[in-house]
Amino acid sequence: MSSWILVGRRRDLRQGGFTLIELLVVIAIIAILAAMLVPTLAKAKGKSHSAACQNNLKQLQLGWLMYLHDHDDQLVPNKDGDRGDANWISFPGSWVEGNAELDTSSTNIVKGALFPYQPSAAIYRCPTDRATVTDVSGLLRTRSYQLEVWLHGADQFISVPPYVRKSYGSLRYPASIFAFIESGTCDSGSFYISPFGYGYAPESTWINSPSDRHSRGSNLSFADGHVEYHRWRWPRSTNYGQGAEAPDDVADLRWLQDRLPKE
Repeated sequence: MSSWILVGRRRDLRQGGFTLIELLVVIAIIAILAAMLVPTLAKAKGKSHSAACQNNLKQLQLGWLMYLHDHDDQLVPNKDGDRGDANWISFPGSWVEGNAELDTSSTNIVKGALFPYQPSAAIYRCPTDRATVTDVSGLLRTRSYQLEVWLHGADQFISVPPYVRKSYGSLRYPASIFAFIESGTCDSGSFYISPFGYGYAPESTWINSPSDRHSRGSNLSFADGHVEYHRWRWPRSTNYGQGAEAPDDVADLRWLQDRLPKE
């Protein structure tokens, strides 16, 4: 009699299991769900990185504002130039020093005039920036951001409108003037861009170019302290001095030029 009970239990176990077809169906459903979720998770991760980047820029911009309060309304210097070998560097006394393409440590960030106001080297780099130091394989750059050159930048352009601005009081409509920007051509601390409408030769050229690492967009801060995300119409380049020829590329350049200081 016990043998009949044992056989019955074995039959119950066989009837309660999964067939191979059922297992394959379950695996297929899981694979489909995973395929649907991966883009969503990637998008969410991208948004979180963009938010972290915006937070970096917010802190840099607040440091920029704190500096002028301690220096009689004077903007933090943004001086750079050729060090003699065609590599442009930011000079001592500027908001940062050195060249992000060449610096192998955060020393030139720490030496910058802005660092005492936001003493964290980590906020100078976007978490999605995978650019590496020139000729040093695998070493990530320590800085992703540049400061608009017209904000107390290179004096060699002093005769070119809209002129270099050295004090906060000289800025008209600070909320419409961009300051820090994610740069795809990040070398010295100065982001070079020619104004439009003054007949200056490079007015249709990306001297420096923004990045497009956030869904073809980048983050930038403004002189009043706020931060914005802007999506570019045209893929951005990592080449210096790239002419804007395609209509969408020209529109991108004009959009940024419209956010320079006004006379």
